[in-house]
Amino acid sequence: MIPTAQNVKTITDLRERALELLEQVEQTSEPVFVFHRSKPKAVIMSIEEFSKLKELIEDLEDSILARKLERNVGKGKYFGLAQLKKRHRL
Repeated sequence: MIPTAQNVKTITDLRERALELLEQVEQTSEPVFVFHRSKPKAVIMSIEEFSKLKELIEDLEDSILARKLERNVGKGKYFGLAQLKKRHRL
């Protein structure tokens, strides 16, 4: 997802050719980068690509959380169900 001459558009392009740009995104599955005064301001991407990206981020966040929990279990900050039952005489 690197901005190139083909996928960089100006805010004026977006204003004048919004439907065409949406069709381009849908057909190519490549994002369009919208610039305003030579600065990147937005990215237009297909809903499918957005969903994939969001799912990937959620998976990575879950992986990071799992690693943190595994480290904390080893430090005695968390304990298993058997220990919980024993501790509370269940």
